[in-house]
Amino acid sequence: MRTTPIRVLATTAATIMTTIGSAAPVFPATAHAAVPASARTALHSSPHPAAPARIEARAPGGARGARSGALASLVDRAVADHLANDRIPGAAVTVVSGGRTVLSKGYGVADVTNGTPVDPGRTAFFLGSLAKLFTAQAASRLVVEGKVDPEADVNDYLRAVTVPDTYPGRPVTLDRLLTHTAGFDSDLVGRNRARAEDVEPLAESLVTRRPPRIRAPGTVAAYDNYAYALAGQLVADVSGQAFPAYVDEHILKPLGMTGSTFAQPQPGPIAARLARGYRPGGPSGWTEDKGQYGAWSPTGPGAVATAADMGRWMTDQLADDTPANRLMRQAHHRQDPRLPGVGYGFEEWRRGGRTGWFKDGDIPGFHSHLLLVPGRDVGVFVVFNGDGTDGRAAWDAKDLINRIVDALVPERPAAGNPTAADEDSTAPDPGPSADPALDSYTGTYRPARVSRTGLMSVEGLVAGVTVEKDGERGLRTSGLSPDPDRPGQRWIALGNGLFRERGGQQATLAFTEDGVLVSSATPSTAYERLAWRQSPALHLGLLGLGMGALAPGALVLPAVALLRRSRGRTPHPPAARATRAAGAAAGLTSVAFAAALAAVVADGNAMMEMVPLGSPLLSAVTALGTALLCLTLAVVAGAVAAWLRGWWTVTGRLLFAVTATAAVATTGMLLHYHLVWLPFT
Repeated sequence: MRTTPIRVLATTAATIMTTIGSAAPVFPATAHAAVPASARTALHSSPHPAAPARIEARAPGGARGARSGALASLVDRAVADHLANDRIPGAAVTVVSGGRTVLSKGYGVADVTNGTPVDPGRTAFFLGSLAKLFTAQAASRLVVEGKVDPEADVNDYLRAVTVPDTYPGRPVTLDRLLTHTAGFDSDLVGRNRARAEDVEPLAESLVTRRPPRIRAPGTVAAYDNYAYALAGQLVADVSGQAFPAYVDEHILKPLGMTGSTFAQPQPGPIAARLARGYRPGGPSGWTEDKGQYGAWSPTGPGAVATAADMGRWMTDQLADDTPANRLMRQAHHRQDPRLPGVGYGFEEWRRGGRTGWFKDGDIPGFHSHLLLVPGRDVGVFVVFNGDGTDGRAAWDAKDLINRIVDALVPERPAAGNPTAADEDSTAPDPGPSADPALDSYTGTYRPARVSRTGLMSVEGLVAGVTVEKDGERGLRTSGLSPDPDRPGQRWIALGNGLFRERGGQQATLAFTEDGVLVSSATPSTAYERLAWRQSPALHLGLLGLGMGALAPGALVLPAVALLRRSRGRTPHPPAARATRAAGAAAGLTSVAFAAALAAVVADGNAMMEMVPLGSPLLSAVTALGTALLCLTLAVVAGAVAAWLRGWWTVTGRLLFAVTATAAVATTGMLLHYHLVWLPFT
């Protein structure tokens, strides 16, 4: 499970507010009402399960029933805890093994208002990024049919869209699109819609909302939504069918996935059974999330499926070893050859000597996780229709899958080589080893997916990973763990830039020769080393000190002017008075900027909706940033003129120079993180 860019953006803004707290009022988060009893206790099992519940198809009958009951009991307890403790309305879980569904259950409610219970066979959930699995499957079918060369320039196949030749001789290929290595920038602001009827055509959106190419293809893995949307358009152009129609005809219908669709709006029967997504808060205790629709359906928005249908899909992946399915579950890119890699749609998973393929999905109000363990013939799908307190639902889905897999597939008694790709490898653990380059790994690293050109670049203020020495043979990291209860991790050196987590599930990380940090938890996103001048701590300090120094001017400068007038002093020249007014306005604008930012981040879950939908509050933040930039120009010009023309006392000029310096520091950071409107960025 990766921390989503939107979630990190909310954390970023909250951190800024903490840093500049003295410059703006604090907006408390909305208090949450009690969890409705129905969400705590409602439990619904499918009245027509696909097959009798069992834990393993090859288990003897008696053992099968006992183990099936144990699995159901484990899942019941875990889901009940997550729903109650983290304020989530409902969930669905499907487990498959041995070519059949061994467990398929719904929990809680799909619709808080009507109290509709979750039915795994009928309730449709928004999939978020799990939609990428279907996009990868569709593209893989075209590859094995010989209709697309995955190593050829995608412009050879695209008809409605053209990828710019930013890096001559380094074209974007389908392989790069599907492995998150195409090199596009990331920006999710305003990409989604509240209503399916408002969604623009995929091809149109790919042209009008195309991000720039910021790195050569194949160099660094950086989670890429635009790339998958483009892959969906390639499927449409090559097949001659709209993307939703192709997926429906060639994937969903053959598997009997009648409760699933990529169409926007959904067909009537599916739309009538849609779960609603929620976040804690509001008069009733819940606020319905919007923003699950969007043009980029191949990457997530709009795609829906039932838990039972996802069981059919997982069973097909495990049982039907077709060339397309095999192609999806091959590592096509490894940032480091010793760590898990990226397949098509899937990412490699390793835990306690076991290996598999996973994908997670997050969209406002819905959080899901899917894992296949082909060597043990097990597949698990978990989905929640709520963000949970502090956005914990995404982690809850991963935690639940870990519990299920631990019960179904016990760890190997002896730890295997953490660098081995084969799940049956019995190579001995290399053990701790001194690494003479240990000092060279320390520093700050930034996720490669962080935007370089859009508003989402502000994520870089807190999304960094800090690496420090931990004794003579280890490292300590913060910002890398997906577990919100374990923000820090300790690592023991294995040699040659490879490290294993201490006391964990054999998570590994590696440092490449070109200064990239790679984590086994996030194969689809590498981390790039930052120079000292790029340090988030430095930038937060400049932003906080700058705004903190600017804010008092909103009161002090007008007060000085009023004091002079009350004492009958000779008025300063008009230009001097205008300069002082600009300083006061800059201080007032900085306070307004902080207040708008506080309103945006008062509820992190609400921000998960606000960013992809766009919001007047987000526009207000950038508008105030632009106003502050313009005022800064006036303040700096006035500060220079004050010294040249001898305005005010020396002390007054020095203090105003401090104001000008603070304004420059603040606007410099706003420009760097694109918190101003075009044409200034």
